[in-house]
Amino acid sequence: EGGLDNTTLEPRTALGINGNGRYVYLVVVDGRQPSYSDGATFQELAELLLEQGAFFAMSLDGGGSSTMVIEKNGRPVILNSPIDNYIPGRERPVANHFGVFVYP
Repeated sequence: EGGLDNTTLEPRTALGINGNGRYVYLVVVDGRQPSYSDGATFQELAELLLEQGAFFAMSLDGGGSSTMVIEKNGRPVILNSPIDNYIPGRERPVANHFGVFVYP
């Protein structure tokens, strides 16, 4: 049969890279938050990455603890809505991260 799961909606986190390795794509899809986001299937996640230009991609352990943060004026700014203990917008304590620093 094969193919990607197209039925299970969950929070997802993925990274991708374009064909020549110049661009990196970081994706966090929130989920488990009715009226905000139910999540995405693996197929929807793959389609999103393809639409953005990713050629290679992989799904990471993307539950409600995934938090996308940028630095703005020296301060962290959360771009999504993580969830902890069923409380939307509350960051879950986790011991690891994936960071990208871009030289201007």
